[in-house]
Amino acid sequence: MPTGKIYICDADQGVQNLLEKMLNAQGHRVSSFSQGQYLLQALAEQEEDFPDLILADIRMPDIDGLDLLRRIKAGRQAQQVVMMSAFGTVRSAVEAMKQGAHDFLLKPFTASELYNLVDKLIEHNQLLNENRSLRAEIRRRFDPEQVVYCSPAFGKVFDLARKVAPSEASILISGESGVGKEVIASTIHYSSNRREKRFLTINCAALTDSLLESQLFGHIKGAFTGAVASHQGLIEEADQGTLFLDEIGDISPGLQAKLLRVLQEREFIPVGATKVRRANVRFIAATNKNLEEEVKAGHFRKDLFYRLNVVTLLVPPLRERPEDIPPLANFFAERFAGRDQLRINQEAMQLLTGYSWPGNVRELENIIEMSVILVEDGEIHPRHLPTKLATEAVTPMAAPQKGMSLEDVERLYIEQVYCQTGFHKLRTAQILKIARRTLDRKLLQYKIRKDPLSDETNRN
Repeated sequence: MPTGKIYICDADQGVQNLLEKMLNAQGHRVSSFSQGQYLLQALAEQEEDFPDLILADIRMPDIDGLDLLRRIKAGRQAQQVVMMSAFGTVRSAVEAMKQGAHDFLLKPFTASELYNLVDKLIEHNQLLNENRSLRAEIRRRFDPEQVVYCSPAFGKVFDLARKVAPSEASILISGESGVGKEVIASTIHYSSNRREKRFLTINCAALTDSLLESQLFGHIKGAFTGAVASHQGLIEEADQGTLFLDEIGDISPGLQAKLLRVLQEREFIPVGATKVRRANVRFIAATNKNLEEEVKAGHFRKDLFYRLNVVTLLVPPLRERPEDIPPLANFFAERFAGRDQLRINQEAMQLLTGYSWPGNVRELENIIEMSVILVEDGEIHPRHLPTKLATEAVTPMAAPQKGMSLEDVERLYIEQVYCQTGFHKLRTAQILKIARRTLDRKLLQYKIRKDPLSDETNRN
């Protein structure tokens, strides 16, 4: 049962007491006012935590109930108000609804009538508030000002994305999987004139041909087995907004033809329907394939390619912009740690920056999430990272200098690997492909010591 904050405005003290008792018993926070001006003053003093619901009598000694309702709605249009009256008529109820009341209660009313109405309106109000919060969080998360990077390579793509955002041109974003193509797409949408409308995404490679068609264009009831109700497609839902088609290179030739019609004519036909529908949608497409090669091979329509390829943005892989690894790693660590303070120590960061990241930013995000789960002391160490990072991140030894003995070369290499693994003996032995006992003997022989500040890195 939803509970909330309720204001009661009624000149009858007995009614106030009864309503307070009934609503307090349901767990609501209740405040009562004997005059309309007192209620208006309380609302004017509120900066946040507004009441979920106001129950106001239509006959007040100082202000007419309908005038009170108009003044409440003028100050806060979204405020939910239920008018009450012991002398209710159809005319007064209709007038109250015209002025913005959400409902009308005729006194005397039963407890079930009151509880049902209050529960319904408070639940509705809380859903609206949650929706606003969710939309604000989505806007914050996809705010172009919050995009994390510091490399000139990504900055060039990001700046171009913001520059072309105000146009209505279709945009093709290419790059390897996981490089951040959706971040660029969201940047374009939230920097455009469509920012107040919906930004919807769909992964074209994740769905079968028939399901993708239904998701894009919608279907009517009975269009196919299992279509027990009509379904609105993403194209129609994204009307006046933006639709991001990820992995566009994987759609079938038949769907390519239907999608081309939407881009050219802004019209489509749902599955099973006969009437044409229209939608004003801006399309942003992304692919990890070379669409020009796909066109030459006959796998992708040339006319659709040129419709999508008005502006092309190529997002470089993470290995070509290593400057972005530290800020991205810290960003993900902060996100997954929540309120907890967490840092990535120097040795761990060296492993992160030395890795080639075949899975790009998505792989980095997953590894940091896993590391945050394993952390026990508020700091990510090399031991919290996958072994593959240490194996690949070790920088090959430079050519031996003239006069260096074989022992000198071996000592430098062991020291280098030991340092880069955060002085973790087992991991160092695995990388060197020697036994743990052999490593212990070599460390003793060459007088190689671990960092005195790293007390826990010598674990097996």
